[in-house]
Amino acid sequence: MKNKWFYRLTWTALVLTFAVVLLGAYVRLSDAGLGCPDWPGCYGHLDVPDEAHQIAKANEAYPERPVEAHKAWKEMIHRYFAGTLGLLILAMAALAWRNRREPDQPVVLPVLLLGLVIFQALLGMWTVTWQLKPVVVMGHLLGGLATLSLLMWLALRQGRYSGDAVIAQARSLRVYAVLGLILLVGQIALGGWTSANYAALACPDFPTCQTYWWPPTDFQEAFTLWRGLGVSYEYGVLDNNARVTIHLMH
Repeated sequence: MKNKWFYRLTWTALVLTFAVVLLGAYVRLSDAGLGCPDWPGCYGHLDVPDEAHQIAKANEAYPERPVEAHKAWKEMIHRYFAGTLGLLILAMAALAWRNRREPDQPVVLPVLLLGLVIFQALLGMWTVTWQLKPVVVMGHLLGGLATLSLLMWLALRQGRYSGDAVIAQARSLRVYAVLGLILLVGQIALGGWTSANYAALACPDFPTCQTYWWPPTDFQEAFTLWRGLGVSYEYGVLDNNARVTIHLMH
């Protein structure tokens, strides 16, 4: 067994990342992504304002986003978990760097994970400040799953899962694995794009879509990645044809 503390930190971070991904999905599906309109706090607080004067002040500061405590708490709990994960991965990167001269101590992956988590924090901030811009929401989803995947890879490398026979067999399947990974990432990205544009219910029937085998579509509008700032994307801004296009492609 390699560095015992690093191994334990890796598995702890892996479990915590899974929890963060689930919480993020719950926040998204319960329409709580803008439950706190600022970042990293919530209406200027480290928790959700609950006193009458705090709520009045928050509503005055954000009249377009009055306090909805049930949504705000979902968002803040997600942030608490994500912040804890960030500190844990920082500790992993620091420990890996300190022990970098030890044989078999991973260094590149922990440092890469630290950079990814920092970028994830920026995406989390932009998700709120740019009001659920779809390209940011999709990127945040991909970043979370990339973090989970890299931690799993790191955990397996630290364990006893690398026999010579297994490695030889894995090399023979490399092309299929890469192809499968590309298809999987593409499908996840399309799923994130579908959710971020509120297109999940664009086709309420199956296998047809709105009773058509191929309904009217609009690819240009459906896959425009950047539409500028200052627009709220909550509940979507695309018309029916664009949402149908996204749903069909997914």
